[in-house]
Amino acid sequence: MTQVAAPPTIADLHTFLEQYERDYPDEVLHIEQPLDSSWELTALATKLEKAKRFPVLVFHNVIVDGERAELPLVTFLMASRQRLARAMGVGVREAGIVAHERIQARLKPIVVGRTEAPIKEVIQKGADIDLLRFPAPLHHRMDPGRYITEGLFLTHNRTSRLDNSAMQRGWISGRDEIRVFLGPSTHNWHNLREFEDAGEDMPAAYWVGHHPLALLGSTTRVGVDESHYEAGGGTLGQPLRLVSSETLGEDFMVPADAEIVIEGYVPRGKRAPEGPFGEYTRYVGPQRWGPMLKVTAVTRRRNAYWDDVMVGHTHWISSLANEGLTFRAVQRAVPTVRGVHIPMSGGGVTHAYVSIRKVVEGQGKVAAVAALNAFFATKHVFVFDEDVDIFDEKEVLLALAQRFQGDRGLVMIPGITGSPLDPSSADGMTTTKMGFDCTKPFGTRFAERLAVPDEVLSRIDPFDIIGRERLERIPIEPWG
Repeated sequence: MTQVAAPPTIADLHTFLEQYERDYPDEVLHIEQPLDSSWELTALATKLEKAKRFPVLVFHNVIVDGERAELPLVTFLMASRQRLARAMGVGVREAGIVAHERIQARLKPIVVGRTEAPIKEVIQKGADIDLLRFPAPLHHRMDPGRYITEGLFLTHNRTSRLDNSAMQRGWISGRDEIRVFLGPSTHNWHNLREFEDAGEDMPAAYWVGHHPLALLGSTTRVGVDESHYEAGGGTLGQPLRLVSSETLGEDFMVPADAEIVIEGYVPRGKRAPEGPFGEYTRYVGPQRWGPMLKVTAVTRRRNAYWDDVMVGHTHWISSLANEGLTFRAVQRAVPTVRGVHIPMSGGGVTHAYVSIRKVVEGQGKVAAVAALNAFFATKHVFVFDEDVDIFDEKEVLLALAQRFQGDRGLVMIPGITGSPLDPSSADGMTTTKMGFDCTKPFGTRFAERLAVPDEVLSRIDPFDIIGRERLERIPIEPWG
């Protein structure tokens, strides 16, 4: 990587929020009222989520231990599928496939000098470090403390020096200590083992806050020999700018346009209890022993935002790109696949709905197996004919009720590695994956769906018949 001049327009969290608020002023909500970091932020987000409203929330007055935090907090950034689709300039239904394609269009990062990097505007070391000042929330009732959630845990492979970023939670357990949850099948855990096997501490960092498309690519699971920085540049549409760390060496590169970087090292062989913590499963996960980050420096922008994801609430951070990943995996096995949706009803991870045009018997099961193998945390796959709208869960459940027969449509794979956060796993490592072939039997007559002629549907307009104002006064019933 050679040092080059900065591009004329730099995409970061600040430029995104300014542009998005200009274009959609009702979808960025600034909250000046003092709210406590303990549960009050989550309570507001919970009520907005129940109302199916997902504005970017900017809290300017977060109270931490009785005092106003210096930095504002941003959350719900990734909670709107519509917002991420707009950022990519595509439709809501196509967003998953486009996100995956952008990730494949990798862009190598560029290196800038310290004077060009906003992340170097404030540098804290030694006694000046106090992570407890940050407005990280206490999210849920059984959490042991305040957590980094939308921060990306960054390590470099000891041999190849390749970067690896992952959204792995970190409990701020002291002014200069973070206890990190690393799943045993993750690349960061692999990197840690390499350093520990060599008898060395592992340099590591958290980077917090960036343009949402940079986060989308940088959090996606890529190969162990692939770069998250390159994937993040692909989704962003411009190379990520990097700069050398303060305390981890010139070759340990961090994002120059992040909001905050927390540098340190993971002491070899040392473990400490972490959790319990409320996760994407919408359940509280157990306490585990894991590694810790001993912090050696904090660098940030002068006007930094603390970026938080409401874990256990709606967000499209991993599911959007995994839709595209799953689509391509199914397409290799069933070329007539029409679409994939990874819904929030499965926590944005566990369930996948697949639409295919069936041309031969058995393709439903083939598609299910391909989708189950696409992503390690996918647990249940439902395959439907192309006349079922996989983005409408009433349609999905109706097809499951009327087209699925367990004795001939179920695929079961027991004892396979799954998500370590699955609360129903007996050992916290393995799970049973299932595919549901909800397609109609091929080549046989099947009962016809109820339908009104298209010509009649197209000319009947409720606004014309009832009136827009009167129609909008009718209450919305989400369970209807």
